[in-house]
Amino acid sequence: MNSRPEFDAYARDYDRVLGQTIPEALNEDEHFAEYKVALMAAKLKDARPRRILDFGCGAGRSLPFLDKHFPDTELWGYDVSPASLEVAAARLPRARLFSDWASLGDDRFDAIIAANVYHHIPPAQRLSELVRCRAALRPQGSFFLFEHNPLNPATRWIFERCPFDADAEMFGLGTARRLCREAGFASERHGYTLFFPRPLGFLRGLERWMGWLPLGAQYYVQMAR
Repeated sequence: MNSRPEFDAYARDYDRVLGQTIPEALNEDEHFAEYKVALMAAKLKDARPRRILDFGCGAGRSLPFLDKHFPDTELWGYDVSPASLEVAAARLPRARLFSDWASLGDDRFDAIIAANVYHHIPPAQRLSELVRCRAALRPQGSFFLFEHNPLNPATRWIFERCPFDADAEMFGLGTARRLCREAGFASERHGYTLFFPRPLGFLRGLERWMGWLPLGAQYYVQMAR
């Protein structure tokens, strides 16, 4: 997982620093955070998960949207940064947050989401972290991985200027799919996302048919245990 001191230092200023990194015309903080959860909810459809884990939840930017889209679901958050978890707890007091994976015990999840987390994990550790998440899923559970698309020029420009991405390393959809297979997931679905910035927001209804096009700012992989 990510470096505890690094993200402890940014915990209380994460949103501000991120906002300063993204050009104003492209900055839609709530949209960036919610679209991932909304996509997950759409893919799960009527599954009604009883328990969801936000893996690498950080300061909890996704937690309010998980609460909105899954109001009856038990929500958990894991991160190695205790300072980030303090901020996350204030965002959603009902979430069960923890920084010690060993404390999880035998608890299992119907779905796990990792929103722009794995590029902070050293490449040599990514497979083992995926295997660990797979083991934490119930049978037929789903894991949703969201990551930046290194093929998108705007994404690269922002990534290279973001202070807390200084030691991170993006990886493409092909690598993510390979890791999925190596981690032992039974199946996967994938697509590119975030094609239109705010000035072109009226075109976002087209994005559902553009997932094959490798120009989106991010991508997702839905993996089944």
